[in-house]
Amino acid sequence: KIETALAPRQALFQRMAFAMAPARLVGFALLPVLVVAGSAMESSSEIQGQGVGDEAKPPSVARGAMDKCMKDTWPDVVDDCGGPVAYHGSCEARISNFQSKYEGSCDKYCASFGFTCSGIRKAEAKVGCERNPVSTASYITCADTVSDEEAICACNDPHDTFLWHATEMACGSGKALVLPSAAPTCADFCADQGLQCEAAARAKGRSCAGAEAAACSDEIAAPGSLCSCDGQFDRMGTFRWPEKLAVCSMSTVLVSSTVLEEHGGTCDGYCEDLRKQVPGFEALYFGCYQAWPAKDNGCAAPAGGDRRLRGLSSADTCKQRYGTDTVCSCSFADL
Repeated sequence: KIETALAPRQALFQRMAFAMAPARLVGFALLPVLVVAGSAMESSSEIQGQGVGDEAKPPSVARGAMDKCMKDTWPDVVDDCGGPVAYHGSCEARISNFQSKYEGSCDKYCASFGFTCSGIRKAEAKVGCERNPVSTASYITCADTVSDEEAICACNDPHDTFLWHATEMACGSGKALVLPSAAPTCADFCADQGLQCEAAARAKGRSCAGAEAAACSDEIAAPGSLCSCDGQFDRMGTFRWPEKLAVCSMSTVLVSSTVLEEHGGTCDGYCEDLRKQVPGFEALYFGCYQAWPAKDNGCAAPAGGDRRLRGLSSADTCKQRYGTDTVCSCSFADL
């Protein structure tokens, strides 16, 4: 029954991979789908308590997700444009003192608290965040400036802090409150995310305020520590994938021919078998969206192409038995 219920999901994944094939570059892993991870991730034991219909939902739908925007850390907000959002929401807010304090730039506004600008528009109404559906005058690029004292900025967290595992609370871009049960030190916590510890502080209560400076190597004691981590968060948890020769890039690994044979000889088999093998991602179903034979090139694509890849869609490359070490690109669909 479970296999029957999952069949449409797997078929949709393959259609998504095929549809995006023209946008891919060989040797570069372009994620074909949005993903969900982090504190909203259920353990496999929690998933087992749900029915098939619930299991098919991504964690952000089934349980709710940590607020990705952390708008309570944004300065000069006069309207939060709807408050907290989950994974697919847009992080927008109406900002005051826009010209006098931020020189009319959302780039400068978002950077003031460690975020990056993803959009700007004029505040067309006297209050609120409503936009005129027939107007194009309010659409401006992040590089542009406006002379108004209020504007609506869209800002994104470049560290994907809301996706980090085992956090008690997100405290801004690249910073989280971490309990003693999550990791021995902030250095260990950041390493668990595939990141590097940049700074640490001892928390005073379960909040982000009033912390005392500490070292990354200091033990996390009750009530917890504020851990600041730097680096690009790997949404796929690639660095934790088992049985790989090397990490090529986010979502892409080099796998030996011997290991592939243990998984049916193809990247399809390897990716599908990542299910329940990647810590923090046990509840999700991985699938292959591109593959190529490595030969002696490591992660690089074969020079001049490979005749075995000619005429194949990206999804079809995943089904081939190359008989050599192979580069496998895996993702999971947030359906």
